[in-house]
Amino acid sequence: MPKIKEFDKKKHLLNYEKMDTLHLEFLDIYNSVNINSNESIKLKSTELFIHTKRHFLEEEKLMDRYNYPRSMEHKNEHNKVLAELQFFIDKSHSLFGMNILKSYYLEKLPYWFDYHLLSMDSDLSAYLKNISFKNEVNIMREVN
Repeated sequence: MPKIKEFDKKKHLLNYEKMDTLHLEFLDIYNSVNINSNESIKLKSTELFIHTKRHFLEEEKLMDRYNYPRSMEHKNEHNKVLAELQFFIDKSHSLFGMNILKSYYLEKLPYWFDYHLLSMDSDLSAYLKNISFKNEVNIMREVN
């Protein structure tokens, strides 16, 4: 089965290992769906929901540990997408609800993933790399 969303190293690679690993895992789950099976869509949506909760928790721990200044906005976006995904999963028991979940899965999630990664996650990773660089410079000063 062809992949729905490819990991594009030029666009998606943040060069922050923990975040890059989580994003690759997200896409692996996303791409493992059989789009011709409602059962698969519901199963993969649920699997993505579980993964994404853990994924966001990891990012939020980094935000808190390093006092990321835009953490509130970033966390609000996390809460919004989790609430949306949970809402559509919950409504998937009817044919109409299943069609809405499928549409969300195929149309909204890939767009959201790109936008979130390229805006909020790239900003977070740049902030974390800057903190790491400053710490390395301070260590070098202490050694010399």
